Formats: sequence, C-alpha cells, structure tokens
Amino acid sequence: MLTFVPVEDDYLLDAELCIMNSNPAYNLISEDREMLNKQDIAEDREEGKAVSAKRFLIMDDDVPAGIFEYCPLNPSDKKPWIGLFILHCSYHGKGYAAAEYEKAEKLLLDEGFTEIRLGVLTKNERGRKFWRKMGYSAFKEGLHKGKPIIHFTKQIK
Repeated sequence: MLTFVPVEDDYLLDAELCIMNSNPAYNLISEDREMLNKQDIAEDREEGKAVSAKRFLIMDDDVPAGIFEYCPLNPSDKKPWIGLFILHCSYHGKGYAAAEYEKAEKLLLDEGFTEIRLGVLTKNERGRKFWRKMGYSAFKEGLHKGKPIIHFTKQIK
C-alpha cells in the first residue's frame, strides 16, 4: 500500500532526485535536460515553500515511489493548485497513478476544497492525457518559466 509522507527536511532529497531522474522524458520537457541534480530539487522545494506548498513523498512501504506537491492557496487566484505529481518510472502503467491521485484528491477534499487546478506543459502529452482521464478540463493557456502551459481545473466532491 502506498502512503503519503510529508517532506520536512533534506534527508529525502536523494529519494526525490531518484524519482525525478527515472523520468528523463519529463525532465527534458520541463527542464530541457534529462537528468537533474540535488540543487534542482532543492530549488524546486524552495519555490514551493515560497507559496506555502505542501510536499509529500509517496512511499511503497519504505521505498520512495513518487512525489506529490500542492499549494493550498495559489497567490494568483487563491485556489488550490497541484504543482507536482510524479511517480518513479517503475510504477508506470500499473494503475498506481490513478489510485494515488484519488488519495491526493481526497486529501484536498478533506481540507475543504471543492476545486483543484494544475498546469501541464503543452509538450507533456502524457500528462495532459492523464489529467483529462482524472476528470480535469482545460480552461486557459499560458506560460510557465517561458514554456507554453495549459491550465486545467476540476470540481471535486
């Protein structure tokens, strides 16, 4: 059974790096290179902290399986936004992503949210397909760090 463990200090940095680097195609789309380093992970965490994001390591017993981060109240629109949802490549194609997303959605629902938003880089076709499958619909296009992005939203209950 996979569980969410809050990320509170740097000891999980190596685990996050392993998860991210197991997804070189995503890294190439998002960071223009296949492999990231610890500094990249630390900077991503700092960006999240700047908007009071909550970050979790998705654990399979004691094995790091993924990362989930969300911002409860995005400064730009005061809505909750998922900032990162990614699984280690060894968990792809086995139904884990949908099951873990359902847990994440329940966590947000339990916090009183009725809508969730997220952005997907336009080139991330796999990501766009996944989020549509999870019930999200596109509502706006924009840029994130100079890259085209599609904003998605979903009403939850």
